[in-house]
Amino acid sequence: MTERPKLTSLSDRLARKVAPPAAEPPAAPPAPDAPRKAGKVDERVQIIVRMTAAERKALRRIALDQDTTAQALAEEAIRDVLRRHGHGA
Repeated sequence: MTERPKLTSLSDRLARKVAPPAAEPPAAPPAPDAPRKAGKVDERVQIIVRMTAAERKALRRIALDQDTTAQALAEEAIRDVLRRHGHGA
């Protein structure tokens, strides 16, 4: 019978190889028209909503017609439900 390889040899073979540092191009300055939120942190949380492809298409079409985003429409709808149930401002 042949001897099984030791686990240390396995870890050596699977160890992440470190590439020599390459010369990185200088970081591009931020776009001047990009808004900066000085000291403001977005404290919102993300939720996931499932819908049919037809519902998504209709939502995107409404957003396009109203010159807004599907995200903004979803936030508006959630605020409406919260107000209706006495939990919103």
